Amino acid sequence: MIGVFYSSQRGKSEFVTTLIKDKLKEKCDVYKVSDENLLEKVKGYNRLIFIIPTYGFGVPHQEWINVIEKLREIDFSGKDVGLIGRGNQGFYAATFVNGMKPIYDVLLEKNANIVGETSIEGYDFVKSTAVVNGKFIGLVLDEMFMLKEIKDRLNNWLIENFEEDLNEK
Repeated sequence: MIGVFYSSQRGKSEFVTTLIKDKLKEKCDVYKVSDENLLEKVKGYNRLIFIIPTYGFGVPHQEWINVIEKLREIDFSGKDVGLIGRGNQGFYAATFVNGMKPIYDVLLEKNANIVGETSIEGYDFVKSTAVVNGKFIGLVLDEMFMLKEIKDRLNNWLIENFEEDLNEK
């Protein structure tokens, strides 16, 4: 079972969450990061997906900023965490999906096994803190400039990183 955690201001991360739920069906539970008892919910899963939109000039959505310190209270040892970053490479090419990095840093600090890094090929941006060792630290989606690719990229990423959950009976 996978716990999917997201925040959404304009519905784009909620759209991605719906695509994940459609693919994983009853094999995932979905929560907003602003939900009560977030820590207990996160602790209840060994496989997690965090959907992190970047706003403005490179910061995570406010709801993620609000929970960063709470995440520091969790030992993520033994937990696989996949990150999905949402951003706009056209208008924010110099801070593209930077909102992922603060969450990534906390997860590393708290011993999470980060899964799902992806290639930067096919994207057109200037720089991003979400690029580590030449790859994105998770799946990166841009609904403004890459809408047609979203479903395929997401499906392939889920298969590559959560295949055992897809195949569970």
